[in-house]
Amino acid sequence: MSYYLATKKELIDWIQRLAAENQLYFPEKHGEASYRFNRVGPKSEIQFDRYIPTVVPPVKLLVPAREELLRFRTDAEGKTEVQPSLDTSFRVIAGVRSCDLKGISLMDLFFKDGVPDAYYLARRENTAIIGYSCNTPCDESAFCAAVDSLDHTEGADVYVTPVKEGDLLVEVKTSLGEKLTAGVDWKKCEDPEARRIGAVTARPEPFGRSFPAPLPDTMKIVADKYQSAVWEKHVKRCFSCGTCNLVCPTCYCFDVVDDLNLDAASGNRSRSWDGCMLPHFAEVSGGHNFRAEPAARQRHRVNRKFTYLPEKYEHGAVCVGCGRCGRQCTSHIDIFDIVTDLIQEGSR
Repeated sequence: MSYYLATKKELIDWIQRLAAENQLYFPEKHGEASYRFNRVGPKSEIQFDRYIPTVVPPVKLLVPAREELLRFRTDAEGKTEVQPSLDTSFRVIAGVRSCDLKGISLMDLFFKDGVPDAYYLARRENTAIIGYSCNTPCDESAFCAAVDSLDHTEGADVYVTPVKEGDLLVEVKTSLGEKLTAGVDWKKCEDPEARRIGAVTARPEPFGRSFPAPLPDTMKIVADKYQSAVWEKHVKRCFSCGTCNLVCPTCYCFDVVDDLNLDAASGNRSRSWDGCMLPHFAEVSGGHNFRAEPAARQRHRVNRKFTYLPEKYEHGAVCVGCGRCGRQCTSHIDIFDIVTDLIQEGSR
């Protein structure tokens, strides 16, 4: 592991050099107030200053909205040939905040579980990630500290922390990171831990929103509140559009479809995003729907983040506190508010 001190200009110059040689994605402003990860070039404006989380998290570059899984063809003798459609192209995703790094780390866990997902892992193994630390909350919706995401660095090949005197502490964490930084003429950092501690202690307290209970207690309360009236309270204004699923860094459900060509002998299999807040998600043959009511779907979504998946993987909350669901919801339904109401209901 190597540590450097770089100026903002040196870091931007390096990113632009990487963009000249690689497929590189970086947050760019989209419209008046939104950001999204776009592919950038060597002359693109690279701005590491504060931005609110992108509408869609960077992990979705590893799980496209729609992707072809395989192509198949049956010949005249009835023999079928299947050709998987794996994407092994190399890419760099830069400017990834800690909440999104945690989202990617969790997706790594989910897609490796059971039968490993070859499609996700092919992209992941050919992706370099450059993380960036937050010294101030990105906006009023953030609650990353409340769910232990604020200082998450796992999954990054290179991790950048703004420190005092305008320097940037650059931590090279992996062999791929060493390859990306080969040839840089940045100053070696001899006291990285002291620099990092200085940056952390300079942060505001509290950092963003916080739950009225510690995280372990919060998760237990969510699990115990299966019959709470809170589920109905917030869902009254829900349109069941699924936006919260689509923008979440740890939602990964998908639907698989086989499309047959007109020759009836060839076609392709693809998958596309799906979401548990959509009315049809839990519908089965015969028309029965296990979660026909919006409140049941909302309860399931929140419990997936704070109960079901944490219990399955023996992990903390799998909500990363990015605030995207509340920020993008047409009706401003916020998972933070739902969980806070559950806690406060328990204290009355």
